[in-house]
Amino acid sequence: MTNDITKNKSIGQYLFGKTLGEGTFGKVKLATHILTGEKVAIKILEKSKIADASDIERVTREIQILKQVRHPNLVQLYEVFLGSYQIIETPKQLFLVMEYVNGGELFDYIVKNQRIKDVEAVRFYSQLISGIEYLHKLHIVHRDLKPENLILDGRGKIKIIDFGLSNFYKQDDLLKTACGSPCYAAPEMIAGKRYQGLQVDIWSSGIILFAMLAGYLPFEDSNTTQLYKKIVSGDFKFPKYITNEAKDLIKNILNTDPQKRYTILEIRKHSWFNFYNQKIPTGLIIGYHKIPIDPEIIKQLVHYGISIEYAEKCIETNRHNNVTTAYYLLLKRYLMAGNKSIADISSELFEAQRISIRQSTQTERKQSKPSNPLPFIQIKSRHNNTLQTDDSPIDTKPRLNNSVNTQNSILQQSPINLNHSVEIRRRINLDLQKTTAVEVNQLQPQNDIKVLKLKTPFSRNYILQEYYGRFPRKSRNQDRQSSADKEQTYFKTFYKGTSVPKK
Repeated sequence: MTNDITKNKSIGQYLFGKTLGEGTFGKVKLATHILTGEKVAIKILEKSKIADASDIERVTREIQILKQVRHPNLVQLYEVFLGSYQIIETPKQLFLVMEYVNGGELFDYIVKNQRIKDVEAVRFYSQLISGIEYLHKLHIVHRDLKPENLILDGRGKIKIIDFGLSNFYKQDDLLKTACGSPCYAAPEMIAGKRYQGLQVDIWSSGIILFAMLAGYLPFEDSNTTQLYKKIVSGDFKFPKYITNEAKDLIKNILNTDPQKRYTILEIRKHSWFNFYNQKIPTGLIIGYHKIPIDPEIIKQLVHYGISIEYAEKCIETNRHNNVTTAYYLLLKRYLMAGNKSIADISSELFEAQRISIRQSTQTERKQSKPSNPLPFIQIKSRHNNTLQTDDSPIDTKPRLNNSVNTQNSILQQSPINLNHSVEIRRRINLDLQKTTAVEVNQLQPQNDIKVLKLKTPFSRNYILQEYYGRFPRKSRNQDRQSSADKEQTYFKTFYKGTSVPKK
């Protein structure tokens, strides 16, 4: 956190509270929206840590995805603004104002209860499947589904968070980037094969389902190579207390052959999935469905000096500014008080309505305009430490950082404009077919099975620290300064609440 924010304790319409977590590029802070008094979570990204082209591509893509999703089981993005807003003259941060969910991680819930009963597990899992189905309707793959990225809202609902490894894909495209948490990764991804995004997310959901019912993960091993071999071979056992119906569903989800793995339709038809009936809303598809507006909430905005016409225009066009933030926070408070609203997309009575042809054209035109959520992030020259622009293609090589093992390449086809008064336009073209995230020499045969073999001892330590250990992440610079010869690693299971040194 910079001195400016630490000193002022606020920015714009927000008062900062405690730190909720730390990530690769900054912190997540609890904050209070001054206008409405509601709580929000603000992700503060330090631009000094987003200097490389691959980091810019990753953050830009995450913001683009968050702006497109609107589903009751996906965290909602309220607002995006720069650090130069009101109190800070020199922009040093990017602020993502997001929905605050206060129920804690599903991971901690499993640890606390040791395991989850079937009735509650099927409720959580049906919501997870609904979120996955919605994402893939938009051709978005999450690739990092795990209990740590599922947050409970305290009312029996889960929210999927952390889209840092997510990506867009085209219909029937096969992806190649190997990323995410090894314990939750599909065998085809670990083996370095091309994979379908929906199939790997379904596999991860099966691991989560097993963890909820059993209280531990199906594939665990402190030795990374042995862990990979277990996943590729599908070597796991059920505890006796899991019902036969649940075992049958999990076996079909955790099928190592992606072509025989259960689809979402087959999951929904399974008897275990259907013994608890509930209707899960389908969410909104921006640009296709009409965004509902509650006139009562709009009237409340008038008391804050916001015109009804301007507020409705911002909501209908899916803007993410201070007006729409105030609207959605007032709507959330209205619903928490037990009221019903036509704008509540999580309601069982809600049905999405397709927008008219005229409004659809205007919305698509609005969304087709190039937008750049990171207009002030510039790439520094490695030679003279000066800012530079480059209108030539930038090939970002696969590399390791604190949140992703490998990255897709990007093609920046327009130069970065340093003039703050001019809208900066950048078009990012993700070439999933030509970019190989896992090189052939990274794959070494292990008993006639190709498994992903990371090259350095540091990479191996990173995986164990990140996904077996649950302690604050270090920055990349700190990681590079640490000795690669240190083999002291910590890991944690669902049974044990403390870190255990690797022997």
